[in-house]
Amino acid sequence: MHDIWTDVKIAARRLRHAPGFALTAIVSLTMAIAANLVVFGVMNAAVLRPLNVANAGRLTMIEHQQQGYPSQSYPDYQDFRARNATFSDIAAYRISDAGVSTQGLAHKSWLYEVSGNYFDMLGVQPELGRVFHASDEHGPNSAPYIVLSDAFWRARFGADPRVIGEKVDLNKHPFTIVGVAAAEFHGTEIFLWPDFWVPMVNEQQIDGYDYLTERFSHGLFALGLLKPGVTAAQATQNLNTVAAQMTKQYPQADDGLAARLVKPGLLGDVLGDAAREFLAGILVLALLVLAASCVNLASIFAARAADRGRELAIRMAIGSSRWRMLRQAMAEAVALSALGGAVGTAVAGWLLRVLSVWRPIAAYPIHVTVAADARVYGLAVLLAAASGILPAILTARQIWKMDAMQVMKAGASQQMMRRLTLRDVLLGVQVALCALLVTCGLVAVRGMERQLHAPVGFEPEGAVLVETEMTMAGYSDDAALPVQKKMIEDAEGMPGVTAVGTINSLPMSGGGSSTPVYRQGTTDFRSSNSLMSPHYYSISPGLLRAAGTQLLAGRDFTWHDDAKAPKVAIVNQTLAHALFGNAPAVGKYFAMPGPTTYEVVGVVENGKYDSLTEDAQGALYFPLAQSTDNSVNLVARSARPPAEIAGALAAMMGKIDPSLPVTIERWPSAMALALFPARVATVALGILGLLAGMLAATGIFGMASYTVVRRLRELGIRVALGAQRKQVLEAAAGVRWWCWGRERWRAWGWAFWRARCWRTWCTRRRCTTPQCWRERWQRWWQ
Repeated sequence: MHDIWTDVKIAARRLRHAPGFALTAIVSLTMAIAANLVVFGVMNAAVLRPLNVANAGRLTMIEHQQQGYPSQSYPDYQDFRARNATFSDIAAYRISDAGVSTQGLAHKSWLYEVSGNYFDMLGVQPELGRVFHASDEHGPNSAPYIVLSDAFWRARFGADPRVIGEKVDLNKHPFTIVGVAAAEFHGTEIFLWPDFWVPMVNEQQIDGYDYLTERFSHGLFALGLLKPGVTAAQATQNLNTVAAQMTKQYPQADDGLAARLVKPGLLGDVLGDAAREFLAGILVLALLVLAASCVNLASIFAARAADRGRELAIRMAIGSSRWRMLRQAMAEAVALSALGGAVGTAVAGWLLRVLSVWRPIAAYPIHVTVAADARVYGLAVLLAAASGILPAILTARQIWKMDAMQVMKAGASQQMMRRLTLRDVLLGVQVALCALLVTCGLVAVRGMERQLHAPVGFEPEGAVLVETEMTMAGYSDDAALPVQKKMIEDAEGMPGVTAVGTINSLPMSGGGSSTPVYRQGTTDFRSSNSLMSPHYYSISPGLLRAAGTQLLAGRDFTWHDDAKAPKVAIVNQTLAHALFGNAPAVGKYFAMPGPTTYEVVGVVENGKYDSLTEDAQGALYFPLAQSTDNSVNLVARSARPPAEIAGALAAMMGKIDPSLPVTIERWPSAMALALFPARVATVALGILGLLAGMLAATGIFGMASYTVVRRLRELGIRVALGAQRKQVLEAAAGVRWWCWGRERWRAWGWAFWRARCWRTWCTRRRCTTPQCWRERWQRWWQ
């Protein structure tokens, strides 16, 4: 132990006498290790770590067998829960928003609508008061209770314990606060934290419509707790048996009831698969950054070992053992890796804390909780140890194969030339890795730029949005339409406003719904008979012009398309082709379950509705007066500055109804959720590419500097013999070799031309103008 401690002190002294080398190595390792720890920390929080509830390992989400279709209907959930034999219990939840009224004003908040057994199945205990149970439910609107989250309780109620029993208004309906959830419980989605929880049986007061009895209204998630000893395969088989029974009982359900199980926490496979693949790819690139850093460190150690070749030979000649020198070299490598690992872990911990308080999209309750745990710190130790292995092995190899007598005879310069090939290989590997990472970063930036400029079917620039929810102020469907008309009329009268319209859900905003469509005359409305399940929207007259969506055929809606008029719709190109092929769509009809027949009065261009990378999808637009929706997004297009229009719109909404909670923003800002994945990918790959570029520059600069320092004596002799500065620079940088190569290639090229090989090749390729090729060849060499 005394000898080891002595070696550590010698290594520390050597690093102190070489601060440039030590700082370069520590910074390289810090960047690489910090990048890996941050990526792994996010992967650990999103993919590896289970939900923070009891029996999390037995929790699973029940989805449809069709990929990307995670939601269930309430009747289907009830049947699965009552008929299965492999789950201890199944709970349901749905993410929604509501207006919480305080002092006459409603503020938008996010909530979970949950089944009565939700808290009991998860084993969640309240911090204050109680949670609601299945015994509290006695039919629709029978459980007006609310359980606050700890953060919402502290932010909105000042952590006052007397809130238990108080009443608050949710969308103008009274709810009683019965408890506050534990501080560590944030729901069953990792990144979506609610402000409170309410019973699902009261959903009509929250959403303004009843989906509890609609078997084809899919919008909630089913979370199951497997019985002890039951595997996921057994549970899936049992659920599909139940689904087959349900299909016979409800023929219109067709085969859409077949189920599969996925890991909960990331909205099922909507985000789960994409997040896992993306994080795995980023982690691989981060490991390549670490590999480049290790190769950089190894090349520097190889240079240092070659530089110390004569010193090591003398020490060996006077009696020092190879093992002692190996220990000292390895102590230096281990010391650097330990310092780099410690600093990298500290930097990664700070970055993870920053991510934990970061709210990427203010309009949504997204929280990125990626605090470091034992797994992250364990990985830090492994990465630090691995980063010291390659330099230590390389140095040990050089020392072990060293011939002391030959080194002292040959001199340090020859020893350097003997080891030059190894360092060049290491430098080449490092540059190759860094070039790969830089290319990935540039491709990501280029892809992001193309996505931002890709056609999306509407023009967000120059438009200001007023987002509100009519149910938050107590408006029903019948009462909401006159208020929406008033909003449009007042906005149209503003100076500088060129177009105004409303839409119930904005494309690429994370919401929206889809519905199956059928050919005219269909009587069997099973899902297998549908042509497509397009996105559908409820829009007012003028919305297409305000949104910048091009009308390709037919007409726009008018206010005469109301409940008394025939049912009409506007379709996009993809849906029109699916319904009617290449024939004109205007004037033709299609059917929807009900049955209801709609006439196509217009065709609009295709667009993007969920994400920038999606394939062409169908879209369907209904007139506002025939399909009133309580969600309102007013689009006002104007050439005036957005701040002026936003102020005028805020004043207008205050006059119409001050109790309506509104959010006013530019349309490009409202697309933050759709652009978030692309921006995250661009930033992540860009940072990794930047780190790789820095490592490549560091490695090349370090090796070039070392080579020049080793050749100072030779370069000094050149200057003494009369060499010019340019010639010395060429000799140091290797430019002369390039010039010699270019001159030699030019000479060979002229010889080739004189032998008429080129003309022969042209004739063989049936070139009828050899003189033209000869002139091009001459111009190229000149």
